Amino acid sequence: MAFTEQDLQNQQQEIARLAEELKRLNSTFEAQKRELGIEGEVTLDDIEMTPALEQAMAEAKTEAEKAGRARAARLQPAATSTSARPRRGAMRI
Repeated sequence: MAFTEQDLQNQQQEIARLAEELKRLNSTFEAQKRELGIEGEVTLDDIEMTPALEQAMAEAKTEAEKAGRARAARLQPAATSTSARPRRGAMRI
C-alpha cells in the first residue's frame, strides 16, 4: 500500500484534532490546579501518594492501556489468507 496525499492529509487532520484536544485538556488541568491553589509544575515527587491515589492511578493506567490496545487493534490491517496455494495467475521465478 503506497502512502498517498490523502493519507498525509488524514494524518495532518488527526494531528490537528489531537493538538486541539491537548489544548483543551491543558486548560482544564490549569483550571483544576488554580482551584486547588497549586502553582507551577507539579510532579509525582511533590505529591504524597496515598493508598487511594495509588489505586486511582493504577485504575487509570489500566484503563488507558486497554483503550490503547483497542485503538491499536482497530488500526491493524485485516488478516490475509495464509493458505500455501499461490495466487492465481502468479508466476514463480
